[in-house]
Amino acid sequence: MDNTHIMFPDIKSADELTDEKIRLFIGAYGFEDRSLGWINYQSGQGHILSSAVPIHYNNPKGRNKIKQLYDALSNAGASNISKVNYDHNSPHIFHESLKGALISSFTSVEEIIIDISSMTKLAILVCLSTLREFRGAIRIVYSESDNYSPSEQEYKDSKEDMEMFARFPTVGVGTIIRMSCLSSIRMQGQPVTLIAFASFNEQLVAHMLGTINPHRLIFINRKPSREDYSWREKATQEIHKKLIDEYSSNNPIDGNGLLKRTASTLDYRDTIKEIDEIYKELGNYERIICAATGSKMQTVGLFFSKILHPDIHIEYPSPDSYCVKGVSTGIRKVYEIYISKYSEFIQQLSQY
Repeated sequence: MDNTHIMFPDIKSADELTDEKIRLFIGAYGFEDRSLGWINYQSGQGHILSSAVPIHYNNPKGRNKIKQLYDALSNAGASNISKVNYDHNSPHIFHESLKGALISSFTSVEEIIIDISSMTKLAILVCLSTLREFRGAIRIVYSESDNYSPSEQEYKDSKEDMEMFARFPTVGVGTIIRMSCLSSIRMQGQPVTLIAFASFNEQLVAHMLGTINPHRLIFINRKPSREDYSWREKATQEIHKKLIDEYSSNNPIDGNGLLKRTASTLDYRDTIKEIDEIYKELGNYERIICAATGSKMQTVGLFFSKILHPDIHIEYPSPDSYCVKGVSTGIRKVYEIYISKYSEFIQQLSQY
């Protein structure tokens, strides 16, 4: 896909909106500072929203900022607020509930804000899929934190004391979730290529391997967008070293000893480019399954890769525990991806 960066809109600083349009907000109750990043960024802009669909986690990771979010949405003009429950044990119910809350608004709303900052990766994928028939504009907004866990020192300490992993954002794996809107039955019976994103939770990929038994495993490492977090590229590779060595022929290393396949944790287009290259090489001969183990913006790129290549199958290994304190603090910057006619954009991609 030579024109990937032409086809897909830039990720840029979020706009300060005005009250000229009828807008709906979709976001999640979160406990991190960034869960309120975009809505607070719009503070003082007037009644820029007409309605909102907050996602309520039935299994919260911490003390969610529910009241703060409701107050901010009301101040932004949202007079109709209808929450949707998210239970990671019943993701299909979430999908149906979200469709019920959104589809009736498709003809009356001009623009939809999707704040992915506090969404699980599965919620991001389901939201983007549910909106496929929405003809208006969407803004995918993301608030970048000032500080992420683990710190470099915590990671270094963890290599000597594995109990420190309890302080990392996710630990272990609960179950592997498969959704009809993200699945594909094409190429069943053919050899499987598993594409996974390197993270700080090696068990996510290990569990996928035990379930799928793929012919090959291809890692896409994370490339931090900030220089002060560049150490993470090497760290996430070290965490998956055993699997990378086991599947060394599928995971080439560059002259610096790092994985050649990397994608920005912020610019979603990198992910699309990497998956497209893998698909062009293997898609005609092998079934491609992607594990949604990347960053939130890498997950956005994964969704659009699925639209470009419908026979790609996506699965979500759900972490079974989280760190409540120290996951992320502060808000560094608020970003957005703006697509003026979403359903038309999706249709164009599917015909590419």
